[in-house]
Amino acid sequence: MVPEQFTGFLLHRRSYRETSYLTDLFTLELGKISAVARGVRGNKGDKKSLLQSFQLLLLSVSGRHELRNLNQLESAGPRLQLGGNQLFSAMYLNELLNRLLPKEVPHPELFLSYQKSLHWLSSGGDIEPCLRQFELLLLEDMGYGIDLTQEYESGQSVDVDVDYCFVLENGIRRIDNNAQGSNRFSGKALLQVSNNIWTANSLQCAKRITRMALSPLLGQKPLKSRELFQQTWTTAKPDNNGNVK
Repeated sequence: MVPEQFTGFLLHRRSYRETSYLTDLFTLELGKISAVARGVRGNKGDKKSLLQSFQLLLLSVSGRHELRNLNQLESAGPRLQLGGNQLFSAMYLNELLNRLLPKEVPHPELFLSYQKSLHWLSSGGDIEPCLRQFELLLLEDMGYGIDLTQEYESGQSVDVDVDYCFVLENGIRRIDNNAQGSNRFSGKALLQVSNNIWTANSLQCAKRITRMALSPLLGQKPLKSRELFQQTWTTAKPDNNGNVK
C-alpha cells in the first residue's frame, strides 16, 4: 500500500536515541502529528537538511500509534528566511501550536493562516497585527473564540462610548466608570479588533485579551520564544515594522 502524502511544517524536533529525531509536525490534512525520523542524525542526507522550521514539506508517515514513523520527506517550496524579531515571532507561533493543539485533529483554516503569517513575517510585515490575528483565530479554532461585538450577559451590542472588561470563558461585559486596571477596554477598540482595524489602542487591547485567554491554556511553563523576544526587544530598538536596528 502506497503511504498517503501530507503537506506540513516542522514545529519542533529533539534528539531521540542515538541516530533519530522526535518531530512534531503541523499538517494540513491531519493537524498536529508526532513522528520519529529514524537514522537521520549524524549524516548529511536530504531528510536531515529538510527537517527545519519554516520549510513547507511533502511527507508521508506510517503507523497508527500516537507516535508514527516519518518516511518520505521532500521540499514543497523554498525555506522561508526569517531574522530578528520576525524569527522570534515565527518561533512563537510554532510554540503556541505545539503546546496547545491536540494531536491529529485537522485545523485547515488555522494551517492556511499559519502559512500566510509566515510569509507575512518573512516579507518584513508588521509583527503585532500578524500575531494578534493569529492568536484570535487559534482561540476560535480551539473552541475558545471571544465575541467582541456584544456583551455575554445581556446580548447588547458593544457601544463605542462605553468601557468593558473581559471575563475568562465568558466574554465581554461593561464595567462602571470607577473600575481601573489592565482589564478595561474601550468599546471602540473592541470593535476595531473584531474588524481587524489595527491602531495602537486596538493592538494593545487585542494583546491583553489574548494573553488573558491563552494563559490558562498554556499553564505555568514560560514560552521560550517570548523570553527571547523580550530580551532582544529590551536590548535593541525596533523600527515600526518590528525590525531591530
